[in-house]
Amino acid sequence: MIYQHRYLLSDPGKLLQRHATFEGASLAALDSHGSVLIGAWEVWVGKEAGRAVYQLRQFESLASWAEHQDRVRQDSGLMERRRPNLGVVEFSDSAILRQAEGSPSLPEDWLAVEEVRGQPKGFVEQRILLLRPDTSAAHHEFYFEKVAPAYEAMGSKLIALLDTVIGPGTSNAGSHRSIELRWFASMSDWERSREKQENSPEFVELREEWLSKLEQIESALLRPLDYSRIR
Repeated sequence: MIYQHRYLLSDPGKLLQRHATFEGASLAALDSHGSVLIGAWEVWVGKEAGRAVYQLRQFESLASWAEHQDRVRQDSGLMERRRPNLGVVEFSDSAILRQAEGSPSLPEDWLAVEEVRGQPKGFVEQRILLLRPDTSAAHHEFYFEKVAPAYEAMGSKLIALLDTVIGPGTSNAGSHRSIELRWFASMSDWERSREKQENSPEFVELREEWLSKLEQIESALLRPLDYSRIR
């Protein structure tokens, strides 16, 4: 499986309009064209909170992703229905990802959107990790051996670690950009995990060692929208 990771920034005050237009005009049609929107999250805490949305869409392969793009472009009705959002979304960006070796496996089959609506929602903590070129393998070995278990012990459940294969952070030398997704049942659980981390000298030392291996890290706490399957 591969995954399209999208970032959408709405004009100030237009996020709710963007949600309504997408849900009414695009959600079912895009799924019907051969993809599955598994994640749709509004930035709750972090840069551009109240304006930005992240999406994670699943495809069987790069070929199926390309075919999906062709079908969407040829669907004139869908393109017309999506037109109202052209004046709402100020900026968008996307990348193609795959699961890193050692990552927990994401399901291949998902419930229908109608089956997840109204179900309990937690929070997703997303970190965008920029690695130094040619350090991805060494970083991932350290991450899965030491970092991931330490965060789990602090009450932070790893959903997946995904590597960019097309888009920002890629070169002929390979990928040096990863997306880490972690799940919390509630805001209180997220706050308790952060407090435990800060009160553990051993964890703080390990975290500093990990951060020293990164070029840059960008974090955000995300709230699932009602049609998000990862929630």
